[in-house]
Amino acid sequence: MTNEEKKTLEKRLSSLDSNERNRLYKRAAQMRKLAQAKTNTRPRHAQLELEDDDRIDFRKPRPALLEWVLKVLSQDDAPSVGTIETALRVGTVVAIGPRSAEVVLDGKTLTCLLSKELAERQQSEIAVGDEVEVTMRGAETALIATVRPRRTKLSRPDPGNANQERVIVANVDVVAVVVSVVSPPLHPRLIDRYLIAIRRGGAEPVICVNKTDLLDEGALVEELKQLAPYERLGVPIVRCSASARNGLDELRIALEGKLAAFVGHSGVGKSSLLNAMKPELGLAVGTVSEGYGRGTHTTTRSTLLDLGGGTRIIDTPGIRSFGLWQLTAEELPWYFPEFAAVTGCKFRDCSHTHEPGCAVKEAVESGEVSRDRYETYIRILESL
Repeated sequence: MTNEEKKTLEKRLSSLDSNERNRLYKRAAQMRKLAQAKTNTRPRHAQLELEDDDRIDFRKPRPALLEWVLKVLSQDDAPSVGTIETALRVGTVVAIGPRSAEVVLDGKTLTCLLSKELAERQQSEIAVGDEVEVTMRGAETALIATVRPRRTKLSRPDPGNANQERVIVANVDVVAVVVSVVSPPLHPRLIDRYLIAIRRGGAEPVICVNKTDLLDEGALVEELKQLAPYERLGVPIVRCSASARNGLDELRIALEGKLAAFVGHSGVGKSSLLNAMKPELGLAVGTVSEGYGRGTHTTTRSTLLDLGGGTRIIDTPGIRSFGLWQLTAEELPWYFPEFAAVTGCKFRDCSHTHEPGCAVKEAVESGEVSRDRYETYIRILESL
């Protein structure tokens, strides 16, 4: 560390409030203790020394500990030590990688680094579609300084940690749930889960049925009867075929001028639909393709693609299942609006499961409420 860097860090240190400085000294003391243990040079009184450091008066720090404090500060807050030179305008995240993100700014795509704190929480703190403020460190290194508040989001529990939220896309106007017939077959229960998450996040849903050319008209009509409950709820449904190029105009109209996301099971043809809508994208599973001017697109990460005319679509990886983030049993009925249309439950707090005089259960028996939708409700309720 040069004298100039040390002076800059000391100035930064003096600007922190007392709580921040105290936490910094504790971390530095712990790091020093670990370093001593690794080199087998830790004195026998190391634990006592660490306890003393925990109570240290940071206004008059021990010189040896100060060196560790500056080291921690240089690692954690490098963008704040005087290396930021230029503030840039707000850009949009179009793809995310390890500790980095691709951001479109002034029509150009920049690869921007994430701070250590942001990188550790990047599944929830930053997502494709986020608006971010970018600054420059030096002449060539771009840094994401701030993620702006989101208008909407689509999220789920992290598959590896159910206590952590994973944001799939941010700031989308529309989420198109792409399904298919035959291969793979329709999965209405997945649609139900997506509809809950979409509405909780503030976006609007569209159901896009791909591969309709695989069935003759009679068989297709019979298959699509499963979607009748969603039509009654007012959810737009677009029938299309990427391979036969049917229904693409209707899909374009549904997404025109909006930021949308394509979500759904693997194999339903999300990338195929994008290729059909804009052939020059050239997207293919397992191959490298052009996306949003530059950068790569694969099925392993979400990527924002510009279709022109103000229409942008985030292509997301296929999923096997879709969990719901921190949904409570009390909230669940709100996301089945057909239940609210039924009046007459004997109990005001009716859960629509075991209570006598439940009007919703009666509506299910009469066919007024979809039995399939009701069974989805029960399954989700039992999982909460």
